Amino acid sequence: MSGFSKDQIKLLNEPLLKEDVKTRDGTGNNKLSYLASFHVIEEANRIFGFDGWDSEILSLTQVDKTEYQKPPYQGKGEPKEMISISYLCKLRLTVKAGDTVVVKEDAGFGNGVAGATAYGIGSCIELASKEAVTDALKRCMRYYGNKFGLTLYDKDNTNQLDFNQFEMSKPVTDEQLSDLRELYGERHINDEWVLIALKSEGYPDDTLEEMRQDWYKFAFDVAHKFKLDEINAKNYELEMDKAFKLMRESASPNMLKALFKEAFEKAAKNEDKERQLEARNIFEEVKKRLTK
Repeated sequence: MSGFSKDQIKLLNEPLLKEDVKTRDGTGNNKLSYLASFHVIEEANRIFGFDGWDSEILSLTQVDKTEYQKPPYQGKGEPKEMISISYLCKLRLTVKAGDTVVVKEDAGFGNGVAGATAYGIGSCIELASKEAVTDALKRCMRYYGNKFGLTLYDKDNTNQLDFNQFEMSKPVTDEQLSDLRELYGERHINDEWVLIALKSEGYPDDTLEEMRQDWYKFAFDVAHKFKLDEINAKNYELEMDKAFKLMRESASPNMLKALFKEAFEKAAKNEDKERQLEARNIFEEVKKRLTK
């Protein structure tokens, strides 16, 4: 089988989270958006697997070295000798997609600035070369879509979600559908009933299996609340009947007291004075039997 798996395609199609997008100052008053290199590598490991991708530096070239003087701060002191060094990296990214190997190539740029000393020059070279490599890697990864920051290159694109929006955009799970359908029996409803309720609110799909989490939340709430008063009333009666039966079968005074307290408080919560009185009568009746 060739190509990415269904799970991988699902992960690649996930929207980009706002919290993963960083910003830094650009030229003028512009703000530049980017993904941190460690985040890109984490996502690549998560989606492709630790052994599912590799990168190769094709070339790493110094393309600029400029020495200049930095004016003294607020006109005090002497000018500072500075150096700026830039590197260009050409990189090849290889990703396994089933039996297929996908290869992408791109270039990245890096720059380092420091004082024109032996230590400063070394720092510039280290910073510029590392930045060029990570920039090339990120530019190669962007070919795999929005999860790797492709839309960040589109200044007009705002397709980013916060965490809650992302969670609500996830598809419904089989377990959630099972939880929803467990509500059907007592309410005498089915998938068709739920779909009609969803469609009335603008649901765009024809099956429940295509639901997103936001629609699932609405569907579950609608189904849960339908005939809820009737169901609660029925369950209350069953629970009280069971409690009274257990009271009559009590084996000790302490057991009787515990069951009486539970039944009496449940009836009080439902403002059911008749059941409260019945609980008290059963208590007195069984108490006499147990204390003989």
